[in-house]
Amino acid sequence: MAFFLGFDAGGTKTTCALAQDTHVLARDVGGSIKPLRVSIEHAGQNLAALLGEIVKQSGVDLGNISASCIGTAGVRLPQTDGWMRQILSQYASGEIVVCGDEEIALDAAFPGAAGVLAMAGTGSNVMGRTSHGEMLNVGGWGPALGDQTSGHWIGHQALRLACRARDFGQPTQILDRVIKYWSAETIEEVVNIGNRTPPPDFSQLAPLIVECAEQGDAVALQVLELGGRLLGEDTVEAFRHVRNLDPDAPLPGIAFTGSILEKIGFVRQSMIDTIRRTLPSAHILPDAVDPIQGALWRARQVIRR
Repeated sequence: MAFFLGFDAGGTKTTCALAQDTHVLARDVGGSIKPLRVSIEHAGQNLAALLGEIVKQSGVDLGNISASCIGTAGVRLPQTDGWMRQILSQYASGEIVVCGDEEIALDAAFPGAAGVLAMAGTGSNVMGRTSHGEMLNVGGWGPALGDQTSGHWIGHQALRLACRARDFGQPTQILDRVIKYWSAETIEEVVNIGNRTPPPDFSQLAPLIVECAEQGDAVALQVLELGGRLLGEDTVEAFRHVRNLDPDAPLPGIAFTGSILEKIGFVRQSMIDTIRRTLPSAHILPDAVDPIQGALWRARQVIRR
């Protein structure tokens, strides 16, 4: 009987699943194992703890693993690929595949096939893949230059627009909520915190902005709608790129993933509405895809080659 490990290795957490050929036997979430985010020692401890939980749930000896796939960002850096292979080989048998986190998410939606994927969580990006496997992206420029609709972008953009709304006498509860959240005494203190170096973690404000939007705050709603629209425009552009590179193939499907698109309906619906206005016949998957399923799919392909 073959067993497979799949990993979605992010900057703040790592999701792991152990599966047979058809179904998942164990799944858990642990700390980051990315060498660019945590020390090598800490990453090793996180992986050991995570795999310990996987073994406890499944009862499977990791010496019986046939293949593993790790999806993570930064795979172009040799230290990322080498480190992932080195650390996992200490615990599990079998061949190890290391690829981009966007690739496993695409495979979760369209296994080995063409498609377009919008991602929004800690960062944001839109990836496209042709039927020949050629990859392309729109966005993904990082928090300083892009990442529209990411948690950071939502918190930062909302605070900027809330300050502008105050100048123009437009009502919003965002500033009062941020003052309380940051334990500030005045709006001036919020300005100092927002402009300090290094800057605060604006992504922590995203849940607060969503709460304001749910209560009807016009500025918060504007931010979430704008984020969804921008990501929708990026998705349409990626779709066009795929079609230009692959004009004779069937229309690619569109999928989405990431905590922002999964959990924030205002953003998700704005994105979908934007796509529909330009691409009314495009097939959009109704639910967020689970990247770990793509990692497991890739691992299974190793013994099917």
